[in-house]
Amino acid sequence: MKLSDQISPHAWNDSFAEFGRVHIPDILSEESAQQIYDCLSQQEKWNLVFQTNNKHTDVDADSLLLLEEGQLADFHKIVYAQAQLGFQYLNKNIPIYDVYHKNLMPNHFFNTIFEFLNSEEFLDFCRVLTTEPEIGFADAQATCYSPGHFLNHHDDNVYGKGRIAAYVLNMTPVWDRNWGGALQFFDSDGHVEKAYMPKFNALNVFKVPKSHSVSYVTPFAGASRYSITGWLRAGQDPLKS
Repeated sequence: MKLSDQISPHAWNDSFAEFGRVHIPDILSEESAQQIYDCLSQQEKWNLVFQTNNKHTDVDADSLLLLEEGQLADFHKIVYAQAQLGFQYLNKNIPIYDVYHKNLMPNHFFNTIFEFLNSEEFLDFCRVLTTEPEIGFADAQATCYSPGHFLNHHDDNVYGKGRIAAYVLNMTPVWDRNWGGALQFFDSDGHVEKAYMPKFNALNVFKVPKSHSVSYVTPFAGASRYSITGWLRAGQDPLKS
């Protein structure tokens, strides 16, 4: 895996410095982007993640297929009740950081993705882009947003995590703006100041903290929204041997 030969972080320094966020198209080589998309689109088993009583919860995504109509309605009622007034999310996820460090999926391509994100090539690109030389490692997760999925507004600032910036590596070949799923950034009045649609092989990077969300994916969306996301963090990876 490798970055595109046509890309330079210096081209985006001014935008990141001014706005604290940037959208970089065609970030990877065509072969690398295709490999990641194939990995995500062919992945059969996912976790479904959401919050229950303000605590992160994950279940086998296929378990929802076993619910009767009334049970499924009750599930969504619980999820939406918290979403109405507070922080909530609902999407499919694979914790690549844990997959790699706990050897949960030996020889899977997710491990190759994690190693690339923690290569000097990628980390140096991000250090130069953000002018943050203290970036030491990247954690990572795979995400899949299907119809009905969303991520409410929040700012990623968690004490003790050393999160310098967040990144989203978009891996969705076909997407329509009417399907939702936009990465939205908000000003101090709650207005959307900028929104990025999920463009294939594009990298979004933004400072932490910065208020943002992923807008609701509509019931008529004709595809799933795939990405690799995570945080660029200070110091050494605590699980690195």
